[in-house]
Amino acid sequence: MNSFNIGDKILKLRKENNITQEQLANMVGVTAGAVSKWENGNSTPDITLLAPLARALDTSLDVLLSFQKELSDADVSDIKGELTTIFLTEGYDNGILKSNKYLKEYPNSVSLKLSIAGLIQMYGMMSEDVTEDIMKDRLKYSLKLFYEVSKSDDSKYKSSALFSVASLEMMLENYEKSEDALKELSSAFIDPMVIYPTLLERQGKNKEAENLCKKMLLHYLNQGSAMLAVLSRLSKNDGDIEKSKLYLSALDYIQSKFKIGIGSAAYSYCKMYIEIDNKELAAKWFKKYIDEVISFPYDYSENPYFKDLKLEVGIDGQKAMRKRLISTLIDSDEFKALKGLIDYEEANCRLKETIK
Repeated sequence: MNSFNIGDKILKLRKENNITQEQLANMVGVTAGAVSKWENGNSTPDITLLAPLARALDTSLDVLLSFQKELSDADVSDIKGELTTIFLTEGYDNGILKSNKYLKEYPNSVSLKLSIAGLIQMYGMMSEDVTEDIMKDRLKYSLKLFYEVSKSDDSKYKSSALFSVASLEMMLENYEKSEDALKELSSAFIDPMVIYPTLLERQGKNKEAENLCKKMLLHYLNQGSAMLAVLSRLSKNDGDIEKSKLYLSALDYIQSKFKIGIGSAAYSYCKMYIEIDNKELAAKWFKKYIDEVISFPYDYSENPYFKDLKLEVGIDGQKAMRKRLISTLIDSDEFKALKGLIDYEEANCRLKETIK
């Protein structure tokens, strides 16, 4: 996958064919200076010279013009990596500018559109000093792209897009639309992927089976953790605090055992105790939450269950996201009820020290 730059392409093909600038100039009827200007990007060949250039360089017009109708999975992965780096190092505005260029260049690539929609959603929410209205506009743009993917005929990407549509519509409080997306996504709780690892195992593809099992285990643990958190909140809202604690205890155990979750169980405990006005316990759980946020690994290299799994966002990206999370927790209004309590103040000081 290459962006359109005919000068670079001419230079590359000329060298591959061991042709000098003078020789190429003579072959197509121009000066060597003209060829030099093409290759330096100072000018471009006249359209009438494109066919002679392609013949002289022993290539096709599609190759010469870097024309590519479809993107391969590897192409999309490369673009996604490039855009991730831009979002992280150059900021959201530069990231979205480059993303839109790729969307314009490859308007029919469903896979690319799905990847870019996910990046816009992720990094649109990470930016600092952004108003709620700007954040909503970004989410709506991401949602628009997810809708476009969900309406495509490519079933390979449709399910992922519908799931994201449901999540974003819920975040935007469009609950009926969220429910519609979930209904379209599936009317059954049958997951055919549970059979796949066994199929791979029976074919002797043990490494593939192992890798898939780890991915699915992590996926289901995260899904189960989310359900436990919801059950805890529902129980608390019904006034059954003991049942709420029961679910949180299970959540805390799973996250401690498998080393996942970045302290979300401790966060849920803290929020519950704030709501039932037990500030001392809330502050203790806040301190535990902050300890886990700060010390949680940036990858799975030391995790005995998921050691070989790679995160979609690399270590530098994980560090940037963690820094953003930590900055939002410092003196957060969400925990203002705990101000003055020793555990809270110690944890808040640790956050400030970490962000320096």
